[in-house]
Amino acid sequence: MMKNTHMARLLFLTCLLQLTCSVFAEVIPESFGHGMVSFGNYQPKEPKSLADIPLPVLERLTEHLKRRLGGVQYANLKFAGGQLIDAKELRRTEPNSKNYKWEIPAYILHFDLELPGTPKLIFPAEIWLRSDASTIREINLPAYANSTDKQVFHSFKELMSTIARKGFLEKNMAYELEYNEDGTIVKKGLFEKNMTVRLEYNEKFDTLAWEFTKTVSDDGYTKEMKSISVNAYSGKIIKTWKSRAIR
Repeated sequence: MMKNTHMARLLFLTCLLQLTCSVFAEVIPESFGHGMVSFGNYQPKEPKSLADIPLPVLERLTEHLKRRLGGVQYANLKFAGGQLIDAKELRRTEPNSKNYKWEIPAYILHFDLELPGTPKLIFPAEIWLRSDASTIREINLPAYANSTDKQVFHSFKELMSTIARKGFLEKNMAYELEYNEDGTIVKKGLFEKNMTVRLEYNEKFDTLAWEFTKTVSDDGYTKEMKSISVNAYSGKIIKTWKSRAIR
């Protein structure tokens, strides 16, 4: 069964400038970063750089990414690791892998895309490849090369008035800065006591979107939430929805 294990990162909770809130800071020990797939007893090799990828695979991958992302966004892409899977060794070490209901990749490669803005924002992405470099799972980034409507990226702060009109108020907000090992911001989480926001890839609309989730009620047993997804480029609302979680 496929599981994700998440890299521990430092998070700093700071006040959102331009909004009224008391000044405070908090260090949180863990957060979501690049996911690593668990293969049971089998431990895949982890590439340190693209030099660890066979040249024919690397050449085909590079061509594919440039064609999908375009030259400008490809130049903003940085290799961030991944997993190299030997199918024969996996079968030997983890016999249960024959029951996997998903296609086992030869390469799971991680990248970071630098997005415009201050401070610098990095979005983690990944792509799954077969041994011949054909794609199993496409990279979770928009096809920038084929889009003319993704030239301007909006930070979550620019969308406050949009979500406020839908009942997401910005009183006492603060935002969370998530750092990787070299001190670069990876993602942001925005808080209004009971609200969070994450930047995600929306495959249906082929765009990055800010997803705001607000807790409406929580009695200790059941949590009621409402969410709104906003296109990070057009600024238009993609959808709103309600959800419930049972503890």
